[in-house]
Amino acid sequence: MNRSPNPFFPSEPRGTRRVSRRALVVGGGAVALIGASAAAARIMADPDAPAPSDPARAAAQPTAGATGVPTGSASPTANSVASPIATPPATPPAATGPASPIAGATVAPDLALVTSPRLPLFGIGPDEVDPLLGGEIANWRAVGSAVSLPVEPLALAGATLPNEAPAAAFADYEALVAGLAERRGGVALAPVAAIDFRVNVLSVGGRDPLRDDAGEGSGAEPLLRIAVVGDIVPGRNVHAKMVEYGDFTRPFLKVAPQLAAYDLTIANLEGNLSSTLQQPTDPNTYSFVSDPAMIGGLQLAGIDAVSLANNHSVWNQPEVGWGTQGLLDTIDALDAAAFPYFGAGRTLAQARAPWITDVKGVRVALLGVDGVTANYEVSPGAPNGVVDFDAGAGAETEGTNPWVTSQFLEDIAAAATQADVVIPYFHGGVEYVAVPPRWLVDGAHAAIDAGATLVVTNHPHVVQGMEIYRGRPIVYSPGNFILDQMWSVEVRSGLILDLTLRGDRVVGLRCHGIEIEDFHQPRLMTAGEHAGLMDRFWRSTDRLAGGEFG
Repeated sequence: MNRSPNPFFPSEPRGTRRVSRRALVVGGGAVALIGASAAAARIMADPDAPAPSDPARAAAQPTAGATGVPTGSASPTANSVASPIATPPATPPAATGPASPIAGATVAPDLALVTSPRLPLFGIGPDEVDPLLGGEIANWRAVGSAVSLPVEPLALAGATLPNEAPAAAFADYEALVAGLAERRGGVALAPVAAIDFRVNVLSVGGRDPLRDDAGEGSGAEPLLRIAVVGDIVPGRNVHAKMVEYGDFTRPFLKVAPQLAAYDLTIANLEGNLSSTLQQPTDPNTYSFVSDPAMIGGLQLAGIDAVSLANNHSVWNQPEVGWGTQGLLDTIDALDAAAFPYFGAGRTLAQARAPWITDVKGVRVALLGVDGVTANYEVSPGAPNGVVDFDAGAGAETEGTNPWVTSQFLEDIAAAATQADVVIPYFHGGVEYVAVPPRWLVDGAHAAIDAGATLVVTNHPHVVQGMEIYRGRPIVYSPGNFILDQMWSVEVRSGLILDLTLRGDRVVGLRCHGIEIEDFHQPRLMTAGEHAGLMDRFWRSTDRLAGGEFG
């Protein structure tokens, strides 16, 4: 694999590996969450800042969760997720959202303070800019980072620094990106117009020049904020807790302010919603169902659409005897609530169809593909993460959108003619393994080749990493979001993938860590917890960069 010096590792196209189609199959069973601290707390959003343009999506400030770092690890196997390395003491996360500039900030409006995306910090105070760039602040911990890193002021041609002897100087933005990849503690000033998702932009005094006001109202392309989260599993203990508390919105309460602040939020609904199916009697069942009242929680959290292209939309254990009724009931419930979904349907045509929405004049298309229980190309078995079951929809029969490469590439190419932004949300991978299998990576690359703006995958129940392919991001598995797995730190945590787009270009990419508590309820992580989670994210990224597959 060819590599070039950047934080994620862009890769060159791999040859497409074609596996003979088989009708067997299917499957079973940011870059830092705001390195907040006392320093970050000083730069919280101005309470008098203007509300978002859509009042229905206005967000309250998220609250910090419990302090401390969770412990636990997955069962050790050759490819299992390793336990996080020692994590610095946790501090409460800072609030996010629109903010007004604070007097005294020393960064010009057309410039931004940028760092490596591997630095777990999102913002600093206005009085800390010059000391950072001038070398007076020696360690990032002094301004709120959860990890200890030496500060390295870097110079970009055309930007004046208070330090006349920076650690390194770069002729252009591309060279700076490469430099930040090599210097995790590096910091520089860069033109906002040049910035993309390969760097981390720090807010200064509560103002994020990329996300708050980058070109708004000046004739520039619209700025979009999109969030993608992982598995929402509406059954077992998640259902029991909602019944116990008499509140089917309860799983979403602690993360709703964060999610509702985005222009568009997407999730994977991995289970059924039905008012007629009975709850399984086995407490360890893999057949998941809850009441359609849970749709109220999706709406409360500002989730705009869900993927049904997963292994729990159709597959259920023989003893419960649901067949496809769970999927049909789920579709009926979502339709009754006018709640959008994609990746499954009453026919193959419906399952393949993208969901297309208009956000600030930008058309965004989402497609879901089931590579676990409707994979017609990859041999079934645990090593591939594919189950010997066929949940795929037919011409006149309900099911999920099957993994047929030529088919989903045709759909992506067609969507690219109808929308400005195309996001495939693939369901695939090997459960509890920190790197994706080769077949999924090949499929994600092919999707980019066909016109996808970016690709997100999910299924392993753990956070994986990311790569850049032909200049576009592919994020493998944001992990669990609402699920009752509590047996290790890896499965009870996940990511809110935070994407910023300028028109059809991804200019910002961050991750916000979540920790699931009490078998059903995610909360935002503290800075220390998040630093440990992102350590796993970057280790998975580096393993994939080294040619390792699940």
